[in-house]
Amino acid sequence: MRWLFLLPWGLFLLGLLPLALAEPLGQVDRGLGLLLSALFLAATASLFSRFPVAFSVQFFLVLGLGLLAFQLALESALAVAGLEAPGYTALGGTLGALSLAMAFFLGTGREAPLLPALEGVGSQEDLRRLAGALEGLALRRPLVLVYFSSPVPPERLQAELRRGDLAFRLTGGYLLVLQGSRPEDAAGLIRRLRERFPLSAYAVERWQGGSLESVLARLEAEALLQS
Repeated sequence: MRWLFLLPWGLFLLGLLPLALAEPLGQVDRGLGLLLSALFLAATASLFSRFPVAFSVQFFLVLGLGLLAFQLALESALAVAGLEAPGYTALGGTLGALSLAMAFFLGTGREAPLLPALEGVGSQEDLRRLAGALEGLALRRPLVLVYFSSPVPPERLQAELRRGDLAFRLTGGYLLVLQGSRPEDAAGLIRRLRERFPLSAYAVERWQGGSLESVLARLEAEALLQS
């Protein structure tokens, strides 16, 4: 939406309003540095108006960054104009931080986008790299995790997964992350895998938040009891 693209620029210009009320008399060098930072923030905020997420998440991302740009622009204008900053000057930054927190809250909700598919089966290092994103997603959208031990080649396993599911090859087996699935879907997947490949042990958990390291340890322990 065009108005969303223009929102941070409007807030940026609003922050420069004190320049229209006074002649430049203050700390021009400091003001120009703040102005440049505000300009970059406004430009970044406008780019987020095209970010492929739900509109509510997009709106709060743009608003939050736009308010931070407003805050820096206002401080820049006050510094250049030599005006004393009023007590409510930090309000823009506070509201901006709250807007970004709301974007995170909504972005990890049911409308949160699925994590992009990996090229093939990921490694243990790929899992560590995605741990933070997976933990954030699991806070609001439960994920179904499947851990199993099998000598199945990664390329054959990839052919059994649905679009959007993630697979990682670990030291003792595989971890599957089923996005947007129910435990019943995991049961169907396990049944198909047992028909096609030898599974020595497996474990399933509906992950609703917490440390990825902890839930993986539970899955490995449960699978070990079966072997």
